[in-house]
Amino acid sequence: MVERAGCLWVWNDPEGMEADVDLPPFEQWDAPGWVNWNVRLLGELVCHPQEIVDNMADKAHLEPVHGSIEMEYFHNEFDGVVCRQYLAAGHKTLASDGGEVMTNDTWYVGPGILQSTMLGEYPSHMLIAHTPIDDGVVKVWYGLFVKVPNDEPTEADRAVARGYEDAGVDAFAQDFEIWGNKRPCFSPMMVRGDGPFDKVRLWYKQFYNPRAQAETYQKRVNGRYTTRGTKEAPWESAA
Repeated sequence: MVERAGCLWVWNDPEGMEADVDLPPFEQWDAPGWVNWNVRLLGELVCHPQEIVDNMADKAHLEPVHGSIEMEYFHNEFDGVVCRQYLAAGHKTLASDGGEVMTNDTWYVGPGILQSTMLGEYPSHMLIAHTPIDDGVVKVWYGLFVKVPNDEPTEADRAVARGYEDAGVDAFAQDFEIWGNKRPCFSPMMVRGDGPFDKVRLWYKQFYNPRAQAETYQKRVNGRYTTRGTKEAPWESAA
């Protein structure tokens, strides 16, 4: 058990072995110019954690659920115990017409610690952590660091940060509603324009099989994958 960034983090291994996944540093905690997160317990969700992690490849839901438009690019990258998603896109309400696109770098370290950096007027660093508590039931937490103009955040800075945090929880609630009401998906049917769901699920298997098999799963997925249907990778090539 480790205390870090205002939380207690617990390692559990059914094989009784020591941790082989490093806990992220969460360097923004108490750093100048950052408002510390206030980690919220969002409660229990009746959903298998695999289907939460599936979102890493779910390019298609970003427009109807989260408001993304005119996507510049969408990539996934796998490297050992890390699964990453890179995207850049406009937004229906959060980005002005003709302005800079919103750029997100989102990644899992291990099966249940997701972080995301979001650039903009107030850069932020998000945490979504989930852990299984029963078969098909998880408990979920949310936190958000926000970068403000002053090295020593003022009350006004903290109020802005809380507003960003509230908006983030509201946006995540939309995913929550989908996960809590969908049927289990045992065999995803991938269609044109989908991200690499098959690779995400292979990557995830390493954490719930004997540790000796982890490298086998990693070798099958390690690398970078580009999803088509964006400005960078349109449906049809110029030729």
